[in-house]
Amino acid sequence: MGSSLYSIGLSGLQSSNARINTTGQNTSNVDTEGYSRQRTDTTSSPVGGVVLRDTSRLVDNFVSAQMRSDTSTFSYYDAYQSMISTSDNLLAEDSISLNTYLNKSFDALQTVNNDPTSASLRQLAHSSLQNLVQQYHVLSGVVSDQEGLVDEQLASSLEDVNAITAKISKLNGQILQQEGLSISPANELRDQQELLAKDLSKYLDINAQFNDKGLMTIQLANGQPLVMDQHPTELVVRPDPLQPKKIDLVVSFGDYDVGLKTEGLGGSVGGLIDYRSEFSVYADRTLGQHAIALADAMNTQNKKGIDANGESGKDLFSLGKINVYSSADNIHKTKNISVRVTDGQSAKITKDTYELTRTDDNHFSIKKFDVNGKSTEKSITFDPSMLAKDSDGYFKIDELGIDLRLANLNEIDSDDIFRFTPTEGAAAGLSLFAKNGEALALSTPIAVNTSSDNLSDAKISLTSVTNTNPESSAFSAEGTLYPSAPHDIYFTSPSSYVVRDASGVEIASVSNVTQYTKLLEQAGLSDEAGFDVSVSSKPHRGDVFTMSTDNLGVSDNFNGLALADLQNKSLVAGKATLMKSFSGFISYVGSKTAEIEGHADASKIVMDESVARRDRLSAVSLDEEAVNLLKYQQSYSASAQVVTAARTTFETLLGIMR
Repeated sequence: MGSSLYSIGLSGLQSSNARINTTGQNTSNVDTEGYSRQRTDTTSSPVGGVVLRDTSRLVDNFVSAQMRSDTSTFSYYDAYQSMISTSDNLLAEDSISLNTYLNKSFDALQTVNNDPTSASLRQLAHSSLQNLVQQYHVLSGVVSDQEGLVDEQLASSLEDVNAITAKISKLNGQILQQEGLSISPANELRDQQELLAKDLSKYLDINAQFNDKGLMTIQLANGQPLVMDQHPTELVVRPDPLQPKKIDLVVSFGDYDVGLKTEGLGGSVGGLIDYRSEFSVYADRTLGQHAIALADAMNTQNKKGIDANGESGKDLFSLGKINVYSSADNIHKTKNISVRVTDGQSAKITKDTYELTRTDDNHFSIKKFDVNGKSTEKSITFDPSMLAKDSDGYFKIDELGIDLRLANLNEIDSDDIFRFTPTEGAAAGLSLFAKNGEALALSTPIAVNTSSDNLSDAKISLTSVTNTNPESSAFSAEGTLYPSAPHDIYFTSPSSYVVRDASGVEIASVSNVTQYTKLLEQAGLSDEAGFDVSVSSKPHRGDVFTMSTDNLGVSDNFNGLALADLQNKSLVAGKATLMKSFSGFISYVGSKTAEIEGHADASKIVMDESVARRDRLSAVSLDEEAVNLLKYQQSYSASAQVVTAARTTFETLLGIMR
């Protein structure tokens, strides 16, 4: 009986001592990050006393997984918010608003129209256009600077990710070794692993699991492995030669790499990548589309007038080169492909990426992809040999609003892929081609006159000038009218007229006239002529109205008014004015920023609740540990009394035997 009582008391001492040690361990680690409260479990022995089982961590894998998921979600929106809020603050600043500079430029054009002969007003207008170009560069710089910051943060984040996965893998080896030599679990090492997994979830949305050896394995949300037992992988950025601005990640297994889908990565890495692909690229292309619309419209209109030197107007702006990309094996072939925006067709230019491929020996196709890489329209197929080329070798793709040049078709194979994005970097590549204010073609290229011999009071006026291209209009390269072009209009009656060329030969006749506007259009000649005229009232028989390029004056502002009126035209994608388009872009930035900020605030609340839930289970409570310590001390004392009682009983029995 004494021996049994002694064993019971001794097991109680051991149990209480172990629990006191566990309580001490918990208490000393009350402020240790990632520490999970431990508990020593016991079971009753069938022969009496208590048997120690093991000391385990109080954790719930489901709660831990939820905490990691919520941490990843918050980190995603926090990283996205930090980038887009900076962009929002910069782009919406009134001092750098593009609309401010657009207003100043068009106001300057309106002012110079009041006195087209003023050299100082012309120079002021030229300076305002130069400032406008600089502002495109400033806004483009804001976007590119943010892209550079994303690249820097992403590189730093991937270094951290690879360091964390290496540590988790190393801990797997230590856990396997320690638990192989002892029946007790490696609680402290597993706590370190859990903390590392939580840190990793700040960068990526991960799934932590345990294999049949109890070792932690890490996969991305899409199932891509990052840690396999004791074998970590590395995340590496790989440039895509077809889309240099796109961030591509690969998982390196040492001997080989596997491409990684960047959609849904979560965490701060996912936030940075999505900011770059969803917003940064979109912002750059939006500004580029805006710059192309401005330059093309102003250039097209300026060519319809006469400048201060009495010469036909030239381009006011120039656009940068449109880069063509291909795979690394075919990069040398891109020199054979050139792309430019077709004059006057900027409304057809979208923010999409264009993919050029050869379908067979004679045909090529172009397919468009949006910012997210999704096909937007049916592909366009064409035969270059069937299209007319200009003197530089370019042919038009009318549906897309671009000119294309394929220098050496023999070098392009059927499996080659070429991509280009006309709007990419276009804002940064915009420049002012005009050297000074004299290049502003404010005057009309054609003069209209009412014969002094006319019997009526009707006066002729120039209605519009739509085309001055020598190849497709009545204007020659020297700026004069071709002899075969319309030179005068002769009314054979108040309701009929004929249009005559320079030799007086009739080239068109119109009868039953009720309206005296757009007379060349009524005669079917306006498109071919490139201009049109109207008369103010009903003419008499024999009235003559002439059109010529003689005696053009620089004080005229017919084309200058048209230049200034571009402010009110729907130039961007044929849907919005320049100012409305930029305002819409700023509204989009503000709306997107507010959306991300809302998600960031909500996800932080959810994350904090997940952390609190985990802490309620796994964190150390000093009050609870104090109670446990007192209880285990009393249990220890009681067990000691049992041992004392057993010893006293045993000594009594020995005394009786003597």
